[in-house]
Amino acid sequence: MSPEQTSSKIGKSVGEKLRSARIAQHLTQSQLAAPDFSVSYISAIERGQIHPSLRALEILATRLGLSSTQLLPNRSQAEDRANSLFPLPEREEEEIDLAFIEINVSLHEGNTAHALAQLNRIPLKRLKRPQFLRHRFLTGWSHFKNAQYQQAEYVFNEALQIAKELNDHYLTLRILYLLALAYNAMRNYSQALLSFQRCLNVLETSPIPVDPFFATQLHMQIGQYYTQQENLDLAIDAFRKALDAIGPEIDSPQNHGAYLGIIRHHSISKEYDLATLYAFKSLYLTNQAQLAQLRSEVYYYLGQAILKNDSEQARSFLDNVLQQEERLRALDPLSLASLYITNASWYFAQQDYEQAYAFAQKSKALADEFENNIIGAETYIVLGCIAYAQGKRARGDEDFIKGLHILEHLERHEELANESVHYAQLLEENGKEREAFAYFRRAFQSRQKVGK
Repeated sequence: MSPEQTSSKIGKSVGEKLRSARIAQHLTQSQLAAPDFSVSYISAIERGQIHPSLRALEILATRLGLSSTQLLPNRSQAEDRANSLFPLPEREEEEIDLAFIEINVSLHEGNTAHALAQLNRIPLKRLKRPQFLRHRFLTGWSHFKNAQYQQAEYVFNEALQIAKELNDHYLTLRILYLLALAYNAMRNYSQALLSFQRCLNVLETSPIPVDPFFATQLHMQIGQYYTQQENLDLAIDAFRKALDAIGPEIDSPQNHGAYLGIIRHHSISKEYDLATLYAFKSLYLTNQAQLAQLRSEVYYYLGQAILKNDSEQARSFLDNVLQQEERLRALDPLSLASLYITNASWYFAQQDYEQAYAFAQKSKALADEFENNIIGAETYIVLGCIAYAQGKRARGDEDFIKGLHILEHLERHEELANESVHYAQLLEENGKEREAFAYFRRAFQSRQKVGK
């Protein structure tokens, strides 16, 4: 029997025990689920499609008047051996750590199915407490990337308690950050904000030097949260903090110095895997590509927030940046493109289509030099809007379709849903009801993927 078949059999056994116990107690799936779980979550466990977290198992067992171990499957020694990455006797601790690194790589590459399969094969009883923490973190991250947000929440909360117990600031930060994103995806906005705030507090009080890349991502996500809540003043403030975190120059002594401090800290603490990770991050700064794209996105979201908040403030911000030649020369092409497309959006709102088109073309010339990115997608969407406003519908259709294709490729489902609705409305206004329906449906499917 393959490890995958064994894993499936184990999951099914848990599900069968849960279903039998529920029926014995004369409970419906809805009665067992409320208030902590959804009916679909209980149904998926009973069908053997997902594995409940330890916390979820404890809650469900308590409701059924059982101990959590009574819901666990009876496994033979042969099954334990088949479900392990490591043949008996137990291998060295370093080999387990190597497995975690491989799982981390799988997650970064988007191969969540492979990551979960690897995690399910690791014998939990053999793990030391720090290794168990890493296992729970990677499991939660896998569920998050699979858009299984409720499962991710349970596992992350379990991991968070262990991270606090071990005083692991690195994983505490990452868990709180991903937990906030999971809550936001589930539309639990109060918990999302609380997790963001807790993450900021840990970041500000951590003995480890601040990782500029992580700090930028955190402030940018907080800015997007406040934009979503239409609290634009706080959104703008968060985006400005994101730009401050990344610094004016990506490959700067400030950023290299921050990473050097982090490397030293982890080396002294004998956390050599983390020290190595940050050494590679420091070397990667010379490439600049990833951080340059991150900064361009911050400029983009900052511009969008300012445009929504105050047209005069937006004009002042754009004029101030675009008139500073030294600052423009220091910007990477994508960040400059993001400023150009924000300028194009401002002129479009003023119905100055000639100026809007000129800035959009400048943005396109820069963004097209890079692989699919949010700036390029927005550029094509704005060009599509301009074309429709000028009565050039065929060109507008071409630009809109290109922009939506990039958003789909990037899996930016929130933006894809919003722009699909926008395009559908334009099609409907121009008598193309059938085409409009297709894009309204596309928007609906995208919103389903972000839990809305």
